[in-house]
Amino acid sequence: MSIRALRYLIALAECLNFTRAAERCSVTQSTLSIQLRKLEDYLGVRLFERDRSHVALTEDGRKVLRFARVAVRAADRIVTVSRNGRLHSSALVSAPEVLIDEINCQRVPID
Repeated sequence: MSIRALRYLIALAECLNFTRAAERCSVTQSTLSIQLRKLEDYLGVRLFERDRSHVALTEDGRKVLRFARVAVRAADRIVTVSRNGRLHSSALVSAPEVLIDEINCQRVPID
């Protein structure tokens, strides 16, 4: 599972359209579709119901999406902090607590 795949998940969940999601991610529709299928296979759940004219998140997809958003925000924060030269031990120590708080605020049931 990669941050890139999670970004694809978020894009498709927000667009509910493969063409627009692929454009947003600057990839082909085929690449987006293949990576999302691989993510579904890896997780062992269907994230989207899809047919030729319809895309919708499944219940499992909604749960995974919440975690994906937290993970992508965390990855973006790591890049920002490190590029700004502010990556030091105190930033790393507080990171797990911040992520736990964000996950808890999402009210994601872990079942």
